[in-house]
Amino acid sequence: MPPLYGSGLICGFRLAGPQPTADELPDTLPVDEPLWLHVNLTDSRARSWLTQRQDLPEEARELLLGAETRVHVELLPHGFMAVLGDLYHDFDLDPERLGTLRLYIDEQRLISGRTHPLRGVDMLRRELLRQDEPLSPVLVFQLLIERLAGAVAKVASELGDRVDEAEDRILAGKFAGQSQPLGNLRRLVAKLRRLVGANRSALGTLPLSMRGLYDAEAGAALRSAMERLDAVSQDLELVQERARLLQEEIAGNMNEATNRNLFVLSIATTTLLPITLITGIFGMNVAGLPFANHPYGFRLVMVGIGATVLLALWLLRRIGALSTSSSTPRR
Repeated sequence: MPPLYGSGLICGFRLAGPQPTADELPDTLPVDEPLWLHVNLTDSRARSWLTQRQDLPEEARELLLGAETRVHVELLPHGFMAVLGDLYHDFDLDPERLGTLRLYIDEQRLISGRTHPLRGVDMLRRELLRQDEPLSPVLVFQLLIERLAGAVAKVASELGDRVDEAEDRILAGKFAGQSQPLGNLRRLVAKLRRLVGANRSALGTLPLSMRGLYDAEAGAALRSAMERLDAVSQDLELVQERARLLQEEIAGNMNEATNRNLFVLSIATTTLLPITLITGIFGMNVAGLPFANHPYGFRLVMVGIGATVLLALWLLRRIGALSTSSSTPRR
């Protein structure tokens, strides 16, 4: 199944089998052979070609050339058109690198376009290069849905591995610097779940069969491909929940450590309070201070200070404060 390449054309496939290739976008779309053309919507030549395509429905041309990014599917008398979410080809776990794919499908044609290289579409392109059996536009669309789901599933697996690594470090007591990466991961997973959910909701509006485009059997195959999106969404939900629990574990341990430090500080302050009081009294520059002229005055005062410290510690142990400090329950 040889690819087609040309001005503004990213890739193109004659789906019926080996056919002569074209190195540019065709002047007219054939009506007797299935075809997939994938164009670069930032290329003025591709946009001009789409504008001149009177053999495409006006609604399809408007969608392909438009700027709307809302994921949705619209039914037409002889086909349907859609805007679907996909990952940038250079995604690299960046939550801002999510793109959209625009496409129109009828009985013989699949016309798609994008403004930035997309991962799922590239996976489909490489798969079709190895394909040698005749395909229909709907079957290519089914494969596209599976590749979109597969691209996100691969990211979900990578994110799951990162959560595993973070969990191992946290269970080993290494909490420092773990909360922010987990927060960034949760933000990324939330965006991916919205993308997958939007695709699933939009595709769910497709009927089980469309006369002249696909039958009930092909519609069931499409539904099966959509179920892959549901499975990916569940995987992402699990990763998000695990990341949330780990963040709660970090917060609990940080709070525990803070409370423990504050408790120790409170014990130290309470223990040293008598010392502060005694030194404050004997530091007053007034006449009549006790032991001022006694040869052992300093020693007597130090003994008194030590006795008050021991008394304070005994009282704290008596009321259970010290035992509470040493047995603070883990969260």
